[in-house]
Amino acid sequence: MRVLILPIGPVDSRVLEALKLRLPEFLPLKEVAISGDVLKVPEDAYDPIRRQYRSSKILSMISAYRPPVDDERVLGVTGVDLYAPGLNFVFGEAKSWRGPAVISTYRLSPEYYGMPRDDEIFLGRALKEAVHELGHALGLGHCKNPRCVMFFSNSILDTDRKGVQLCGLCHTRVLENLKGGIF
Repeated sequence: MRVLILPIGPVDSRVLEALKLRLPEFLPLKEVAISGDVLKVPEDAYDPIRRQYRSSKILSMISAYRPPVDDERVLGVTGVDLYAPGLNFVFGEAKSWRGPAVISTYRLSPEYYGMPRDDEIFLGRALKEAVHELGHALGLGHCKNPRCVMFFSNSILDTDRKGVQLCGLCHTRVLENLKGGIF
């Protein structure tokens, strides 16, 4: 399995490099690359009332840019605030059948919550969200185990509480999906 990291709008290069380096520690990946292209955030994704961007429109843009192939997932990374209908915000979203996925760094920095800058916390949160969304792109749903990276993060506290690793059950499911050629 290969992952292409696709910047969408201005993105902190430290995040891109950290994801490229660390994603293979937590998912069975052969290769992780950062795209040389930087896509613009789609204007039609912006909701001026909410002052946020609809994540599903960004996923559609990623699919149009790079149609899914069997052994590749595309992970969009953006710095804009994302939402999905029925939710105040989302840290990311993914289509569960062969990707793509997108994460937002907007709400991941400690500064967003009035705390001092902490690159370790910021990059750790980005890694957790990337593993989580790629887990969805590999066929996983949300996990009931609050320590599993696939646990749903309703707030940054949930993200901070959970680990970056898949629990044993989720890890087994990913391996079965990949072995069976389902994803």
